[in-house]
Amino acid sequence: MGLPYTPGMFLGAWAGLCLALLAPSSRASSFADYLPGAKGMGMGQSYAAVADDPYAMWYNPAGTANTPYIQATGGLARLQSPVGTMTAATAAYIRPFDPINTATVGAGYLLSRQVHGGDRDEMLFHYSQEWKAPPQIPLTKPLRFGGNLKFMNQGGEGGGGFGLGFDGSAQARTNFGLTSSFGLFSFTTNKSISPVMSIANAYTWQKRLTFATDLRIRRSLTELYYGLDASFLEGMLHARAGRGFQLNGVSQLAFGLGVDFSPVVLDVAMTLPTNRVSEGGAYQFSFSYKFGAPSFAGTFVGRAAAEADALRTQIEELKRRKQAAEEAAKSADTRREISEGELGVVERRVRETEQQYDEAQRKRDEADYEAQAAALRERAVKEKPQAPPMIRPKPLPPPVRPEWPKKREIQPGDTLRTLAQHYYGDPNLWEKIYDANSDKIDRGLPEEGTVFTIPDPSK
Repeated sequence: MGLPYTPGMFLGAWAGLCLALLAPSSRASSFADYLPGAKGMGMGQSYAAVADDPYAMWYNPAGTANTPYIQATGGLARLQSPVGTMTAATAAYIRPFDPINTATVGAGYLLSRQVHGGDRDEMLFHYSQEWKAPPQIPLTKPLRFGGNLKFMNQGGEGGGGFGLGFDGSAQARTNFGLTSSFGLFSFTTNKSISPVMSIANAYTWQKRLTFATDLRIRRSLTELYYGLDASFLEGMLHARAGRGFQLNGVSQLAFGLGVDFSPVVLDVAMTLPTNRVSEGGAYQFSFSYKFGAPSFAGTFVGRAAAEADALRTQIEELKRRKQAAEEAAKSADTRREISEGELGVVERRVRETEQQYDEAQRKRDEADYEAQAAALRERAVKEKPQAPPMIRPKPLPPPVRPEWPKKREIQPGDTLRTLAQHYYGDPNLWEKIYDANSDKIDRGLPEEGTVFTIPDPSK
């Protein structure tokens, strides 16, 4: 049986893992560590757990699984550093994979060039899919898995050349806003390119504020990225900030803005250096189009209409439940009245039977007495006369009287009147029961499961 998971447990476990793994960097990030996308740059490169557009292929291939629309995107970026200016261009395409309704396929291309730094060309072929989590994993949403087959050509930083590689990742989502992902990237035939491990988390509060982190580890370099995404105007506008990509050791602060005017999505981002002001800074622009997606206005109206329909359905359901409850209450009242009448008849029959039993006992005792007296008289006649023995009549048994007070455990449906009817034969004597049990009565009704004291009705 799986243990229950809470946001605090997820975040606490992840924080401990980050502290355990985070080690000082022995050298700075280079153009080979750059990941494209203005949305990711605006969030300070902490985009792996969010990963909800075609650029997710570079951050977390699992994030694109079960995409509902065909999407195409492209972007341009320019970054400055002490080594030299870097430019990058990207294009990506994803679409649902029709043979499998939760799968997504796609392709992407990244080109980056840095003066005095090196060149990088990367072509990705992508696949991702959702899988229902096994019962042992307490997740309400399916798990996601994804991978890339990549062809890489990298120059500079000691050379490199062409390499064939693979990326793979998994993503788990919860119903309380927390998403976690784990990925292994750049496993290539080119030994000069170091594999990368990514451990990322994102927590979304009320669909408005997302806090994300991404711990990326490769040989001789460990980097922790973190960022925020705030949503406004029903998700049309996004403001972002985070720790920017530190190209060649220049610390950066990142800022971004996104406009989701479906089916068009525009994202811009920039970074400002916190040191070496004249040797850093970057900007990036991304454009995406969702083929077949409803317009933002249509989505907004549709969402409002869906909410109205949901409220209307809830109102109708509440009305139906109210009517059913009223009918059940009427039926219960009718059954209660019938039961009370039948109970009264049974109680009268019990009393009559008890009286008949007492009368039969009395007659039997009288008959026994007469029989004994006749036997004595007959014996007196046969024997010589003597003083007749004094025969004392056998006293009649006292009438059966109920013992008071009585105890009664309150059952569902018991009322003060039904108790008075049951024990006294008169529902109008309910006040005697009330006076003896006033501390166990709530809103005029006996509390179920309590033990009532039924007092003597004659007192």
